[in-house]
Amino acid sequence: MSEVDREKVPEIFKRHIGTWKGEYIKTDSRGHFLRSFLGTFTIAIKETGYSQVNRYEYSDGTGVTLNFKGEFEGGILKMSSGSYSDFRAIAWDAGQDTIGFRATKTQDGALITFVETMTLLAQDHRVRSTQEFKDGIFIGISFIEEICLKSSDTEELLVF
Repeated sequence: MSEVDREKVPEIFKRHIGTWKGEYIKTDSRGHFLRSFLGTFTIAIKETGYSQVNRYEYSDGTGVTLNFKGEFEGGILKMSSGSYSDFRAIAWDAGQDTIGFRATKTQDGALITFVETMTLLAQDHRVRSTQEFKDGIFIGISFIEEICLKSSDTEELLVF
């Protein structure tokens, strides 16, 4: 794997390279539990290119895999997805060991917007919380506490 471009990729993103796992918990707009499921997230960066694979496992035994790619421009990660044709996202260094993230996609004819913070508590421990909006109306919050299962900035984790 080629080196991460240390001048164009903010340091905080390099600290997220690896495979992370945790239980994703979704609530409604009043904070009431809706559902939970397991998530595994593998992140790789090659030069200024970004690749991420999300794998979700549901209690009924089903699962889904989603693929994302991106490029760092001016310190901002700009992302798209082969899993959602109109998915667009940006992520940035928000300071205090935190990444800010904002994404949009269309689902069932509605514009879905996600606004997330991702905070590193330790090299192998992070917490994410996400506000979700449907056509501009707040519909709930999701959160996940994750442990890094595998971390390396030289190991080939994903295919670019």
